[in-house]
Amino acid sequence: MLLNLSKILSTPSAKEDFSISLELTSVRFMGNEYPVKDKQDVIIHAENIGKNKVDVKGSTILTLNLTCDRCLEDVPWECKIEFEKEYDKSDANDEWNQESFIEGNNLDVDGLIYEELIQKIPMKVLCSEECKGICPVCGVNRNKEQCDCDQSVPDPRMAAIQDIFNKFKEV
Repeated sequence: MLLNLSKILSTPSAKEDFSISLELTSVRFMGNEYPVKDKQDVIIHAENIGKNKVDVKGSTILTLNLTCDRCLEDVPWECKIEFEKEYDKSDANDEWNQESFIEGNNLDVDGLIYEELIQKIPMKVLCSEECKGICPVCGVNRNKEQCDCDQSVPDPRMAAIQDIFNKFKEV
């Protein structure tokens, strides 16, 4: 969604509040695509602070469906996003200024929210601290079912030093 800031840029000391609907339906991050489960409108306060500069403050709340890293179940994750940016219209056309979400006199609200959101996505997502994960042998979700698989199958990378660990257990 593009927010037109022409009126604010053309009037010294102009201030205006906006309520913008997000068009984001999913977020791509680290090779995964996470659907947006719930979203609130973005509340934005924009103010002309002189010399072709606009101060933009805003906030919203989004809920994404992330995936548990142990059992692969969907995990709803709520994220409150608050931002404050100062944009210089003279820098908007600078191809080196990759942080600018200004195109002409328009602010790319979805791009701004996306950038803030991907900085907040956790590196490891768990449905609960007690998540047992998936059985490495049969693939069953151990939170929902018990399996009788032999869990003592050693990791082949550790087989070379397994004797050392066994000696320490004897002591």
